[in-house]
Amino acid sequence: MINIKFIFASIILFASFQLRADLRPYYLNMSLSASKTKFTTTEPVQINVTLTNISDKTHSILIPGNQSKGLKLIYFTWYKVDENNFYTEVHRDSRIISMDTSVKGSVNFNRLNAQESTTISFFFNDSKNASFRINSNYEIPKLSVGKYKIIAWYNPWDEELAKYAFNKIDWKGHDENPERNDEFLDLSESGIMSTYFDVEIIDKVQSTSMFSSKYCPTNCHLCRTIEHENWSKIKRKIRNDSKIISELNMGKDSTASWQKGHRNIAYLGDTPDAILSSLPSFLSREIIFQNNNGIHYFHLTWQIGKISKIGSRINTILYMIGLKRIRIKDSKVNYSKLKYLREIKY
Repeated sequence: MINIKFIFASIILFASFQLRADLRPYYLNMSLSASKTKFTTTEPVQINVTLTNISDKTHSILIPGNQSKGLKLIYFTWYKVDENNFYTEVHRDSRIISMDTSVKGSVNFNRLNAQESTTISFFFNDSKNASFRINSNYEIPKLSVGKYKIIAWYNPWDEELAKYAFNKIDWKGHDENPERNDEFLDLSESGIMSTYFDVEIIDKVQSTSMFSSKYCPTNCHLCRTIEHENWSKIKRKIRNDSKIISELNMGKDSTASWQKGHRNIAYLGDTPDAILSSLPSFLSREIIFQNNNGIHYFHLTWQIGKISKIGSRINTILYMIGLKRIRIKDSKVNYSKLKYLREIKY
């Protein structure tokens, strides 16, 4: 009599060897982090998703940007783990975005150098911004008190632009598109998932001790100004601490203290992959403040380079009358000034 269990086990073993032969490495890694891992189901919670290009080449990826419709690029699944280490899925985010679409939204490209990372912050239970900002369009599920594990999923394939960033690989590890582009990252047709992240649901909001560091003491002037929502004063503080281009962190280690882990700065966006070479040019970064009144989305915009109109006109006149070798200084390449701190309101 044929042993059915033996045949079944042999089939599984054979299939696993077949799949292993077709497996190929994926060079996009995802991890989770958070400032606190114990929270209630109603309080605001920030969870950070970090995407890392672990290849030895520069590649582009898609990030949520200001999506307002369609399906989420990043969503979360919650698991309960019992004493036998058995995982049970207890909640999965809906991927369908339900937001105000009066302002057209889109995903963004982010170009990552080899081994470079980008971090995206998500603000759960941020009802104030939930209908306008994709980063706040998430809620903590109404789970019972206890310990859980979270994973994040990254699946960009529903976006039309995904074909300009990734090579789609099927479940066997084969290219779905025969015209494979070596400049693109390989990505499974089902996307990728993060490692598990431990959290605990509690029944009462915990009192948090005041965060302090070398750059953010307990009496930090910048954080105190954010608490008072004195945005014009915050602009002056950041402007005075970012007077030269290198302090904007454009490919260099920044010495500007406003970028160094302040408790009331929840998120600071990456610098753009490129800026216009003509002067003057402009550079913008997203910054998100947090205080007792919630989460506040802002854009910072610097003017890079300066042109003197009077100097340019004088040089033009000198050129026209034949004095081509005489030239006065009419531009300042290393000029940098924060021009705008604008709240993003829709």
